[in-house]
Amino acid sequence: MNRRNLLHIVALLLAALLSNCSRSSPSAKEHGSPKRIVSLSPAITETVFAIGAGTSLVAVSDYSDYPDAARQLPHVGTSLTPSYEAIARLAPTLIMTESAVNTAKSELSALGPTEFLPWLSVDQIVASTRRIGALTERADAANALADRLSSRLSTAEPPHGPRVLLVLAETPGKLAEVLFVKRNSIHGAVLRAAGARNAVAEDVPGIPRLSIERLIALDPDAIIVLATSGGDAERAAFLGDFARVTPLSAVKTGHVALLVAPEAFSVGPRILAFADRLTQEITRLFSAGAAQ
Repeated sequence: MNRRNLLHIVALLLAALLSNCSRSSPSAKEHGSPKRIVSLSPAITETVFAIGAGTSLVAVSDYSDYPDAARQLPHVGTSLTPSYEAIARLAPTLIMTESAVNTAKSELSALGPTEFLPWLSVDQIVASTRRIGALTERADAANALADRLSSRLSTAEPPHGPRVLLVLAETPGKLAEVLFVKRNSIHGAVLRAAGARNAVAEDVPGIPRLSIERLIALDPDAIIVLATSGGDAERAAFLGDFARVTPLSAVKTGHVALLVAPEAFSVGPRILAFADRLTQEITRLFSAGAAQ
C-alpha cells in the first residue's frame, strides 16, 4: 500500500470518528451550533460571502482569494485534490464543491454531508446559487443574487453587435496562438450580455485556442485582452504583440485593447461586475473617434 492510499484511509477513519462523536453529543443539535462549511470552489466561496453567510465557512479551496476574508481561512486543497486529513479535522457539517467529472465525490462524501453543485452554464449557476441560499439559510439574499445573474446574463446574442474576440493574457512577446473565450461558456454569455457577438461563431469543445493564421481569417472587429493586472509596460507589451499582426482590421482601426479586470477570471458573483466593465469597454472602443 502506497503512502497516498494510507493517508486516504486514515483520513476517512478520522472523519468517521469525528462524525460519530458529533452524533453522540446531543448538545450540538439541541443548542443549534453554527454550521461549519467547507467550500472547495472559489466561485462557491465568493457566493457564500456575497449572500452574507461567510461566517459559516471554516475552510476554503486553495484558489479562494476573494473576498479578503477568504484569504484568512484555512485552505484545504481543491475539489480534484482535497486535503482529506485537514478537512476531517475541521469536522464540517457541510462540504460544498462544484460538480465536475473528476471531482473526488465518493471520498468527499465519506468525510461528511457533501453538496455537488453544477457550475458551467448560466442556468446552472443560477440554480446552484439558489441552492446555496437554501443550505445556508440565506434564501432571500441568494434568490436576489440569482435573479440578478439570470437577468443580466441570460441574453441572446445581438444580431448586429460587433464581432469581438476576448483573449486571455499570456506571456507577452510569444504570440504564436491565442487562448480565447468561447461562446459556449459562462464568459461567452457575458460577451453577449455586453452587446457583442463572439468572433468565433461556433461552439468549441476543449481548450479554445486559435493560431495566428486562423485569427487573421476570422478578422474580428475588436480584440480585447483580459488580464488580472498590468501597468503601462505590460499594456504596451500585450498590445504590441497584436499590433504586429498588421492584416487585422482591429489593428488598423485601433480596436485592440487590454482590459485589466480580475473579476473577468471569476465565475462567482463578481462576473456581474465584469459584464459591466466589458460593456463599458466595448462602448468605448466603438464610440466615434475611439482609438487605442
